[in-house]
Amino acid sequence: MMAYGTQQPRIPQRLRSGLRAALAACVAAVLAVAAPLGAMAVPGEILTAAKSQDYFMYVHNGGTYWMGPVGYDSTSTRYYCIEEAMPSTMRIGSVSPLPDSPQNRRLAALLHKYQHVHNSDYTQTALAIIMHDAFDTTTGAAGWAATRETLQQYPQLFKRVDELLAEAPLLVPETMAMELEYDDVARTGAVRLRIHNSDGDPVSDVPFTLTIDGPARFGNGSATVSGTSGDYTTVITWHATGDGPLTVSGNATLPSIDRIISSQDMVALGSGYVQALDEVTVPVRTTFNPTITTRTSPKSIDTGAPVTDDVQVSALPGSGAWPRGAQVHARGWYFGGLPVSALGERYVPNAHATAPEFLEQLARAGYEPCAFAEATFGASGQTVHVQGVREPGSDEPYLAEQGGFGTWVWAIERERQSRDVRELLADDVITAFMDPSETHAVRAPLTVESRVVESTVQPGAQIADVIRVSGFPDEHGNWAGSSEHGIDTDVPYAQVRVWWAGSGDGQDDGAYEPADAQEPEEDDHHTLIGTWEYEAINGEIHVGGGAPDAHGDPVE
Repeated sequence: MMAYGTQQPRIPQRLRSGLRAALAACVAAVLAVAAPLGAMAVPGEILTAAKSQDYFMYVHNGGTYWMGPVGYDSTSTRYYCIEEAMPSTMRIGSVSPLPDSPQNRRLAALLHKYQHVHNSDYTQTALAIIMHDAFDTTTGAAGWAATRETLQQYPQLFKRVDELLAEAPLLVPETMAMELEYDDVARTGAVRLRIHNSDGDPVSDVPFTLTIDGPARFGNGSATVSGTSGDYTTVITWHATGDGPLTVSGNATLPSIDRIISSQDMVALGSGYVQALDEVTVPVRTTFNPTITTRTSPKSIDTGAPVTDDVQVSALPGSGAWPRGAQVHARGWYFGGLPVSALGERYVPNAHATAPEFLEQLARAGYEPCAFAEATFGASGQTVHVQGVREPGSDEPYLAEQGGFGTWVWAIERERQSRDVRELLADDVITAFMDPSETHAVRAPLTVESRVVESTVQPGAQIADVIRVSGFPDEHGNWAGSSEHGIDTDVPYAQVRVWWAGSGDGQDDGAYEPADAQEPEEDDHHTLIGTWEYEAINGEIHVGGGAPDAHGDPVE
C-alpha cells in the first residue's frame, strides 16, 4: 500500500522586504495570539501512518492504495507523497525548503489553512492530488499520470481539487502595509496592519511581529508585540513615554513548503518565509510646555483703582498638545510703584528655573510683589480676567496705592498641578518681569494749594499767586514714552487758568466764587483772564507779577 504526503516545517527562514507603509487613521481591533506555521522536521524520525479518516481508498492495477497524507510526525504535521511509483519507509531523510515562487506560496497557503482538517469533504485527498500534480515526475504504469487517470472515475475528488485551487490565490498576501496614527492629546497611538490578497480582502492567520524603536510602548508594556492577522485590519495600540521620533518596524511570516528526501520523497508545510515590513516613523511628544500670554487693560489707571489682568494659557505648536481633560493652575504676582528706571530692567527666568527661584531673584533686585492672583484653565486658548488681592488666597481686593508703573509676573508651577498634568510638564512656565504687555502706568492724584502774594492791592497794580503742586512721580517729565510698552510720554506741561469772579459793582463778590474745583462758564460774573503753561513737576509755580511761564514769557 502506497502513502501520499504530509506537512512538515522547514529549518531556515528567509528575509523578504519592500512592503509599503503610510500614515493613516486607525480603528481598534483585537489581536489574536500568534501561532507558528510549522515545526522543524527531524531527519531520521519515523512517521506515524495516516489515519483512515484522512485518506481515500482506491484500486489501481489490481492493488489497493490510499490518497491522502502519508503520515504524521511528532508535531502532528502531515506529509504528502510526491513519488507515486516508490514505496515509503516512513523515515524522514534530509530536509530542504522549496524555492519561493507564486505557485509554492499558493500551495503552502493551502497546506497551512487545512493542516488540521480531516477528509470528510475530501480535502486531504484533494491536497495530496494537488501536491502530486505540482511535484511528482514519476512515469509508467505505476507513475502519477496513470494513477491520476484511475482517480478520474471519482469526480468528487477533482471537484474538491478545483475548489482548493480556486481558493489558493486568495490565501496568499499580495500587499502588506503598516500605518501609524498618533493622538497628541491623549498621547496614544496605534499601528494599523493590513495584510490583503489580490482582491484587496484581508488574509487571516498570518503571524507577525512589530517592534517600537523610540519613546513609546505597546499596550502590553513592551517594545515588541506578536500576533496573527484576522479577517479585518489588525490594530495594535501604543502609548508615548517621552519626546522624539518613534519608528515601528515589523515582519510577517508567510507559509512555505519543505521537500523531504526519503525512500519516497515527500512535501510538508515549512516554518515559513519571514517578510519584512517597511518602517514607519512619526514624531511624538508627551511633555507639555504651554505658553502664558497676558495683557493689562487699561494701560493707565489711577491710584485707588483695582489692578486687573487678562491671562491666556495656550498649547502652541511644538509645545505639546493640551492633555485631554487637564485643568492647569496658574499664579500671578503684581509689582506696583515702580520707577521709570524699572522699565529698562526686564528680567527673564533662567532655563529650568522654578517660580520661587525667579521671585527670589527679583527680591534680590529690590522688587517685591504687593498683590496676588490665581486662575485655572481647562482648554488651550482660554482667557481668564483676574483682579489682584492683598494676600494670596484672600478676597480683599488690592487697590493701586502709588503712582509710577506696575507689572505682573505669571507662572504655571509644575509642583502645584494635579499628578496627570505634573507628569507632562517639563518645567515651570514663567513670564518675564516688566514684560511690555504686562506693564501699565499708575497715575497718582495731584494736590494743588495756592496763596496770593499780596492780600491787598491797588487798582492797576500787578497781582501774583504761588501754587504748590505735589503728587507727580519724582521723575515725572523724564519718561519719553514707549510704543513697546504702549505707555504715552509724560505730559510736559500743566496749564494754569486764572478767572475773575464778582458782582461787577463791587457788591457781594463772594456770592460768585465757585463752590468746587469745577471751572465756571463765562458770563457777566465770570471771566477767564488767561491761560499759561508751566512744567508738570512737583514744587511751586509763581503766576503773575511778571514771573515767566514754562516758555520764558512773563506773565502780567
